[in-house]
Amino acid sequence: MRKLIIWDMVSVDGFFEGPDRDISWFVFEEELENYIRETQENADTLIFGRVTYELMAAYWPSEQGWIADFMNKIEKVVFSRTLKSADWNNTKLFNGNVAEEVSKLKARDGGDIFVFGSADLTATLMEHGLIDEYHLGINPVILGKGTPLFKGGQNRIRLKHLETKTLKSGVVILHYAPQSRQ
Repeated sequence: MRKLIIWDMVSVDGFFEGPDRDISWFVFEEELENYIRETQENADTLIFGRVTYELMAAYWPSEQGWIADFMNKIEKVVFSRTLKSADWNNTKLFNGNVAEEVSKLKARDGGDIFVFGSADLTATLMEHGLIDEYHLGINPVILGKGTPLFKGGQNRIRLKHLETKTLKSGVVILHYAPQSRQ
């Protein structure tokens, strides 16, 4: 079965975007790019909620470099009840049952599945126990306000620490798995 991995850059106070969807505070440099290459080389599917999909689809098609190539070529799945089409290269649109569709994706042969951003989608995936790993890049900044990555849920999820990587930039990357999937 394929792994579903959440990968997000967050502030120390838990926001994945600042007010007005600001992500200018993300620390991005060569060491982080190398980490992304290493950890996502086995990925073959990305899933998004509508808002993150629209932001990504507006940005990546005109960019250059390894990450842009990765983002533009990989299979993408967007979950939305309001989008009528998803025109970014290699994208499928689903408006049905998220848990059912993600379970089907996980059961298919292939590489890892990643979720970037998409806090509402992440909450749904957490609620249904579909997340296999959480990868969090803690940026050395306190925003004070913004959009929290974890919006609260019905249940406490105990996590097992898998790995910590500290970058020279001050970004600390944490990998966790739900304890029930050790």
